[in-house]
Amino acid sequence: MLIQRKNSAYAWIIWALAALFFFSEYFARVAPSVMVTDLMRAFNVHALSLGALSAAFYYGYVGMQLPVGALMDRFGPRCLLTVMAMLCGVSCLVFAHSHDLSAAASGRFFMGFSAAFAFVGALKLASLWFPAERLGFMTGFTQALGMLGAAMGEGPVSGVVATFGWRQTMEGIGIILIILAVLIGLIVRDHPRDETTHRPVTTEPIIKSLHIVIKNPQTWVNGLVVGFLYAPTAAFAELWGPDYFHRVSAIDLKTAASIISAIFIGWGISSPLIGMLSDRLGQRKPIVIGSVVCSGVLMGLALYLPHPPVWLLFTLMFLYGASNVGVATCYAIACEQNTISVGGTSMAFANMASVLVGALFQPIIGWLLDLNWGHHFSHGVPFYSAQDFHHAMLALPACFIISLAACLFLKETSGHTLVKQAIQLPVKTPYAP
Repeated sequence: MLIQRKNSAYAWIIWALAALFFFSEYFARVAPSVMVTDLMRAFNVHALSLGALSAAFYYGYVGMQLPVGALMDRFGPRCLLTVMAMLCGVSCLVFAHSHDLSAAASGRFFMGFSAAFAFVGALKLASLWFPAERLGFMTGFTQALGMLGAAMGEGPVSGVVATFGWRQTMEGIGIILIILAVLIGLIVRDHPRDETTHRPVTTEPIIKSLHIVIKNPQTWVNGLVVGFLYAPTAAFAELWGPDYFHRVSAIDLKTAASIISAIFIGWGISSPLIGMLSDRLGQRKPIVIGSVVCSGVLMGLALYLPHPPVWLLFTLMFLYGASNVGVATCYAIACEQNTISVGGTSMAFANMASVLVGALFQPIIGWLLDLNWGHHFSHGVPFYSAQDFHHAMLALPACFIISLAACLFLKETSGHTLVKQAIQLPVKTPYAP
């Protein structure tokens, strides 16, 4: 029998199952990016409506971010992850069998509602089953699994969609999530069997947890940094990117989706490495600033270099993903900005900010496309020119400028909590055992 203690093989299995939920929900999250034409045809919609349909995932996701953090802190992750993985799978099945826009949007909404528990739940389990000094590494490693799921949700899933159709593809994703829910319920445990963790996760009332996080000005500054740093990835990589390269660079859609996959591969490789680096250096802010600057430059080159070859686009997108991992560092900062007892709530707020801004930019890009659209159709689907896409994507460089400006007001946490309650002993790590 596997030993149920911190840093054991069993701890890795527990974390892996929660991280696999995060990995799998990314399939559902990014799948519309390789189904754009199919979804426009199936639901008879234009770019703005498609952007709103895709963003329905994020509306459900964002709405649960603060409650999910407080619920994780209060009740622990096992039951919540089991139920929500099951709901996410069922929602994928609803989306797959929808024949009108409102039913499809409902499926997307509940996908996001349930997926909101995956990342925070995985990090909460990591904080309970691993030493506190590993937080940066485990945050990056968890993020890497999600990005790998996103990468597979682009290139490989585009091939599945081409072979089996978008409805069957979504059915398959739903079945995977339902199986995973059963495994989480059977295997995951909230606490190791030792004297230091045989207690509730926290005794803070949920409303008080929210109040502690929201009243801290640095929570909001970090939210602006991470929100606008991640927004171009959410808008471009998770929806409009494949069609952009298909239209602007005259690349077939499957190759364009594979180019977008390079973003998430770069994320996956870089996330744990940057997490370990920030832990060793004891410095978070320089990594975040470097991430904002490099991400902005690389995205600008990919969008506006004239006639770049495919290999260069692959390289730029890979490097963009590798540099965009300052988002994960912002999650560690979030945890260190507030007290240990509200760590889940604090991380959830940062995650909410990143998803909220990204959710807004998906329909914003669609609106900008419709704004410049010449009312041309191709096979019954709206046709957007390369110039239309160029104009719409000007919104993305603006995101990096806003994020960099917010960095000027972000305080360095140096791996220590900044805010302590009077009743707590001083602590130097973001999660105490």
